[in-house]
Amino acid sequence: MSEQQGDSNAVMEDFVFGRLEADDNTLEAIRRRWCGIRHQHDIDPLDPMPGQPVTISVSAGRDVLVDRVTAYVTTDGSDPAGSQGDAIHGLAIPLHRVETQWQPSFWDYSDLWRGTIPGQPEGSQVRYRIEGWHSQDPAISHWSREMNIDGTIERPTLYGYSVDRFKTPAWAQEAILYQVFVDRFAPVGSRWLEPAEMEQFSGGNLRGVIDHLDYIADLGVTAIWLTPVFATTSYHGYDTVDYFRVDPRFGSNEDLAELVREAHRRNLRIVLDFVTNHTSDEFVPFQEALQDFDSPYRSWYSFGPEYMHGYRTFFTARNMPQIDLDNPGARAYMLEAARFWLTEYHVDGYRLDYAAGPSHDFWSAFGAHCKEIDPECWVFGEVTLGSDALRTYSGRLDGCLDFGFTRLVRRIVGSRNPEEDPISWLATSLERTQRFFPAGFSRPTFLDNHDMNRFLWMVGDDKRRLRLAVGLLMAFGGTPVLYYGTEVGLSQPRSKGPWREEARHPMLWGASQDKELLADFKSLIRFRRRHRALVYGEIVTLALDDARGLWLAEKAFKQDRVLIAVNAGALQGELELPDGVFFDADGSACTGTIAVPSRTVMMFSA
Repeated sequence: MSEQQGDSNAVMEDFVFGRLEADDNTLEAIRRRWCGIRHQHDIDPLDPMPGQPVTISVSAGRDVLVDRVTAYVTTDGSDPAGSQGDAIHGLAIPLHRVETQWQPSFWDYSDLWRGTIPGQPEGSQVRYRIEGWHSQDPAISHWSREMNIDGTIERPTLYGYSVDRFKTPAWAQEAILYQVFVDRFAPVGSRWLEPAEMEQFSGGNLRGVIDHLDYIADLGVTAIWLTPVFATTSYHGYDTVDYFRVDPRFGSNEDLAELVREAHRRNLRIVLDFVTNHTSDEFVPFQEALQDFDSPYRSWYSFGPEYMHGYRTFFTARNMPQIDLDNPGARAYMLEAARFWLTEYHVDGYRLDYAAGPSHDFWSAFGAHCKEIDPECWVFGEVTLGSDALRTYSGRLDGCLDFGFTRLVRRIVGSRNPEEDPISWLATSLERTQRFFPAGFSRPTFLDNHDMNRFLWMVGDDKRRLRLAVGLLMAFGGTPVLYYGTEVGLSQPRSKGPWREEARHPMLWGASQDKELLADFKSLIRFRRRHRALVYGEIVTLALDDARGLWLAEKAFKQDRVLIAVNAGALQGELELPDGVFFDADGSACTGTIAVPSRTVMMFSA
């Protein structure tokens, strides 16, 4: 399909993992949010410093009648316990009703309760459980529970946070990340896979990544995110069998060590995809737990008739049992695995798969554990929830993948109707996102990944729209993430199916690559890396025209100033630059009125 054809009306039906923003899902989530005793990890400050008191907020919904709320707290990492206001282990901290609120989502009331946990010294691991109860009837007791997006049984929640001074490393804030799907990056042959082949190993391995490190470095990115390489039963690796061994089909532990060394020699960092939420059903501790009711591993998992397969799984996947990381043994195992790759192989961090599954208490311990080993490591989670949920990971992890950015850019750039998807929506959301999150909270942003249709396919193979989108990514994204092949025009032959991911076809190499597109990606990456204003600068809107899809914005940081001219419309437009002389990516001087071609982002430095 030509670019001209693609620009007209060939935008495909989109898919983004989760679809949590759908009206029905949103309303149901809001109603559940205001039922029962809910804490939602609502603490202030989000990332407590040593000695800072912490205010915790709790809601009591229409379905619970309580006149007392108590938090049972420990500060030494032990398990808190208590009942009816009395601590069995740790401290009992009373909360007080501060407000009765009207909830229009279900046309009834809820109560807001607050209490304060005293400030703690550096290194403390604060853990707590929350109970609402009635002083006149001991039988009335409700424990705070968090909503499970996988639809499983909600159980009383163990909360936690660490008290420390750890920060997101500057290299991560300024990084440009390249996601490599190991089995498909450098396999034998390069062609569209048939549907039956999509679930099979294709032959890509760590040696293939090593052999193409010069290509990755020349692209200009600064870090590589590898999809899981640990022992597995599947080509994708998201069902781990052994957390301490590279799968032989991907290579060996020695290959990974060599990859890290060679990447570091080229000033590239290595981030491993780490799956803690669930394991493979062939993971030895799970097999022992499954076959022996008296096994010490039995408590690592949740068994019972309430679960589809007799045990809790990652959604409905029988072969991915969910591990209980609030269990001391299971937690210790995962922390040791994280330590192993950081200390023995010197990897630079972890992308944490399905981070919405494990508790915040676990992530508090995990984040602190990794930072104690290497303060410069980068740990960020995959959380497909809204921004309010993402923000609660502040202080637990360095950040979370920003699916909101992905949904918004795919919607705006792929829009068939600019009146329904105006450029002002993009400008407003990006400005508010920047204000909403703490400055140090890392938000890796991307156009596509292994769980959704490729961006280029979604826009009907229209490379003008792809160029527009990657311009927005480099100009306004948190930490940009490029999915392998996007930079050379890799698309897909079919829509994502119910059992296969069409975004995982083999990488294009040699003459199959779109060299002109690749050159444009390199130019944008170079510009991003030259200008820290694009990383740290506040977005300021200078001009906006919804009718023509035009937006002129500015970002400035210290002595660095960048103007971003966006034309999301189908026709060429004009924008007036502020007074002064500005320079485009090629170094040409620009003043006054500039012409901005359709589907284009142009950037200028002062």
